[in-house]
Amino acid sequence: MIPKRYLIATLFIAAMLVIMAVVQAPRAKKDGGVMTGETPIALTLETFETLAQFELQEGWVPRFQGTRDPDQPDPWPSTGGFNTPWEPASPYLRDQGLALNGPGGISEVALWRGLEWRHYRFDAPLCSARLDPGKGKYLLVTLSLGSSRFETRLLEVPEGRVLWASDSGPWSRFSWDGRAVILGLAAPDALLLATRPVDQVKIDASLAPWDEKHLPAPPKDWAVKPEQLWPDGQDLPGQRLLVPWQPNARLWFPAKDRLWIGEASGWTLWALTEGVWRRKEAGPGVLMAHPPLAMGLVSLNSDGLPVRRLAPLDVASWAPVAETLEAWPAYDPAWAWHQDGALDAWDTRWGRDLPGISPERQRDALLRTFKPEWRVASGLRASVRGWLPYGPEVALREAQSVAWIWVGNRVMMVRLQAVGRLQRIKAMLKGM
Repeated sequence: MIPKRYLIATLFIAAMLVIMAVVQAPRAKKDGGVMTGETPIALTLETFETLAQFELQEGWVPRFQGTRDPDQPDPWPSTGGFNTPWEPASPYLRDQGLALNGPGGISEVALWRGLEWRHYRFDAPLCSARLDPGKGKYLLVTLSLGSSRFETRLLEVPEGRVLWASDSGPWSRFSWDGRAVILGLAAPDALLLATRPVDQVKIDASLAPWDEKHLPAPPKDWAVKPEQLWPDGQDLPGQRLLVPWQPNARLWFPAKDRLWIGEASGWTLWALTEGVWRRKEAGPGVLMAHPPLAMGLVSLNSDGLPVRRLAPLDVASWAPVAETLEAWPAYDPAWAWHQDGALDAWDTRWGRDLPGISPERQRDALLRTFKPEWRVASGLRASVRGWLPYGPEVALREAQSVAWIWVGNRVMMVRLQAVGRLQRIKAMLKGM
């Protein structure tokens, strides 16, 4: 029979080992723990640090009204992707603020600056809102002024000074380099685009002449002079170009002086020269962009077989892609590409993974953490279950290491756990 004092000593030692494991296990060896690698997310995601919170008045929601980008006919998820310039606009603006529409056709953009909210209010509903992809010095908004009437404004932040305002269609974007803005008006089977630099308040209007000698002539009766445009088109200021447009067409604006258009009849690379848009190159095939690195093209060779090629963003210098490479994924603006593959913010992947990009687990952890607050808000406001029927809305902003959480009666910005994935995504997007 084992003496009682030995049993007590054994139980005491076991209890001490359990306490040491609980205290030290979630730490790396260099910090005195026993973990050999990155701490498992499940052990750390019990709470998140709240960096800012915004109390929503009844009727105010982080949603755009009636917006559709010309090449994004389906509704874009309100949580957005990586919040990059080539994506459709999201009401959650990186780690700086959010766009809100309120009752009675009013709206505002609230930016978190200097540990306080700054409000930029508008007397019309917001169709879209974007911060420039550089330092967030400019705020680009498009407002709905009534039936088929829209206005785009460029504001300087934090001052809120309006640098310029222009009639427009229901959308607007920055170029990927953040140095210009593009907007447009739709016409039957055509799209009138206009661009203007962000650093020029006044700009002379121009229109693409379609007069390049080495390329085909424009469609019959095509507007190539400003006076040939319809009245609203003539009033649209900026560096304009009228392009054929069908529902499957797409545009990419990687730099202030480069614009790619892809549609059923082929592709065109436009270049801005001396304030006028001119066709630089054109050809058959389907464009499949690989932002922020390159443009992809799928076309048929002389034998009628599909081939793939890649070109830089600024010139149509096509290089063949190895036939053994697996097929590219279907194009979607959610994709962000690195040298050997691609991924999106919902952790869908293609090709070879970058070392250090672990699976995305924080979105589910945030949903679990903030679901009790969503239940409370659902009990306080009947409208919450209409907007958020299944739980809180989570918009990750991994490149800025934060997430936006809308539980119903308030929106919070929380700090994400500092996992290695976030650093690799920052490097992949290169500050965009």
